[in-house]
Amino acid sequence: MLKTTKTPIQCTGTVLGFVYKEGTKLKYLRVTVEGREYWFKVAKDLRKTLDPQIQPGATVLITGQQGRSPQTGILKLKAEAVTLAGANRTTQPAPKTKPATILVCQKSSCRKRGADRVCQVLAAEMRDRQLDHITIKPTGCLKQCKQGPNLVFLPERAKYSQVKHHEIPKLVAKHLAPGG
Repeated sequence: MLKTTKTPIQCTGTVLGFVYKEGTKLKYLRVTVEGREYWFKVAKDLRKTLDPQIQPGATVLITGQQGRSPQTGILKLKAEAVTLAGANRTTQPAPKTKPATILVCQKSSCRKRGADRVCQVLAAEMRDRQLDHITIKPTGCLKQCKQGPNLVFLPERAKYSQVKHHEIPKLVAKHLAPGG
């Protein structure tokens, strides 16, 4: 089995967003570098100590390692240190972000476990918070049938299983409300 050869890297880019595993664990930092989007896996020790001022639109200096998988040839990037770059000066316009979308599984297993009620409460919550620009999209199977109902918040790709209708306000506040 061939090992990935890693080389040190240092680059400056603009933060597009974050990708969370299981909805709460920071996994990747999405950054544009010279007009291209890259996903940096955030080192475990860095996940809890990341500067809270690092938000989408911030210019950051990333130090870490890069390598290519010998099997697939896919570039793998790992961030070991992330700091704000200078006074956050940039001449580029703010990056365009994908609109927020909530995927809700509508297959029979999730529906039996309450997906219809979750959709109703989600739609009411969007209306109450005046978040009508956010799309609620019914989908096919999200591959977690026994843990339904299942939701995915995009663009973060935050996945939730066994969602109860009374948990919806908390999830909306966490992912979609200003400052949430």
